[in-house]
Amino acid sequence: MEIISTRPSAKILMFPAAARAAASNLSGKAKFAAELASLRGARADFGDGWYHEAAIEDETRGRKS
Repeated sequence: MEIISTRPSAKILMFPAAARAAASNLSGKAKFAAELASLRGARADFGDGWYHEAAIEDETRGRKS
């Protein structure tokens, strides 16, 4: 006995040709600069894990009371 599953295939959407052409005209340096500019607003938190320290403090306070 053979079971055949019929699933609809993925729909392929075309992007506007003008946007693709503009993006392909950028040089490597311009693409890199654009990527860096997009990351400037992104906030990255790094360090010793303040959230972990805060969770430990909360847990300690919870046990004392």
